[in-house]
Amino acid sequence: MKVEITIDPTYKEPKVIILTDKVTDDIEHLMQSITATAKSTLSVFSHKGVELIDSKEIMRIYTERKKVYVQTINNVYTIRFRLYELEKKLNPHIFIRISNAEIVNRHMIKHMDISKTGTIGVELKNGTKTYASRRYVSKIKKDLGI
Repeated sequence: MKVEITIDPTYKEPKVIILTDKVTDDIEHLMQSITATAKSTLSVFSHKGVELIDSKEIMRIYTERKKVYVQTINNVYTIRFRLYELEKKLNPHIFIRISNAEIVNRHMIKHMDISKTGTIGVELKNGTKTYASRRYVSKIKKDLGI
C-alpha cells in the first residue's frame, strides 16, 4: 500500500482519496478507521447548554422514556440522535450495540456474566449494570471473539 500526501493551501479541510482496483477487507478497515477518527466528538446537551464530549469518554448510550442519553463516568447528557444514527456514527471497534435500547463502549466493560440461559449481564467500570438482549447475544459474542 502506498501513502501519498499533497500539501495544498486551498484545502481548508483534509480530504482522503483511496485509489484501488477493488474494495478489500483492508480497504474497508482503513475507511472505517479514517471516518471513526473524524467523528470522535459528539454534541450533547446538559444543564449548561451544548457541550462537546470525546467519544472515548462515553460509557454507554441508552434510551429511556423516548429520549436518548449519553452516560460518561461523571455525567449523563441528552442527545438529539437516534440510536441507529449513533451506531453508524461511532467507531464500531469501540462501541457495540447490546440491545434495541443500548450501545456500550467495549473499553468501559468491567465484567460480563454469560449465563447458561443465553443472556449476558454487563457491568461497566462505574458499577452500572445492564443486560444484553437475547437478540444481540450472538452478535456480541462474535464481535468480542467469545
